Amino acid sequence: MTTRGQLLPFLLTQAAILLGCAALATRPVAAQAALVVWPAVGAIGALAPLPPRRDVHTNGLPIIPVLALGVLAFAAARWLAAPLPGPITAFAVGATIGAAVAEEVFFRRLVYGWIAPTSDALAIIGAAALFAIVHVPAYGARVFPLDLAAGIFFGWQRWATGGWIAPALTHAAANVLQIL
Repeated sequence: MTTRGQLLPFLLTQAAILLGCAALATRPVAAQAALVVWPAVGAIGALAPLPPRRDVHTNGLPIIPVLALGVLAFAAARWLAAPLPGPITAFAVGATIGAAVAEEVFFRRLVYGWIAPTSDALAIIGAAALFAIVHVPAYGARVFPLDLAAGIFFGWQRWATGGWIAPALTHAAANVLQIL
């Protein structure tokens, strides 16, 4: 239940989530979108207020094994898939890393953090569903199951470590692996 004093931060966070999802869903696929959309979404994710947690998950797993598991999982998936077409440039690598970090600060800090006071499981699934949905306009419906699975994994990493750094590093590694 939201009290009167919590209403404005609650509404601001809702508006920030809607704005960030709209920006991601309507972004052009071109790499130049990284120069505007991803920094804006990352800033929204980093600066929007979060509700206080009553039951903070404090028994977080160490980040290194959680990160290693994530990178290994995405490396195995990359080994099975073809790379994305296009030249490998420093800009492409930087843009894909920036996009990954911005998306994770948005989805695993903000969206997860906004839903988590209700339920960690709902936070994992809700953030993953939004993550998958915003990729459909740019990449088609065929990416939804893969992005949903990736989002659930990133959400598990967020829950397991208690922070968004492990999913951000895993997502960055997965993006770079995809263009190599």
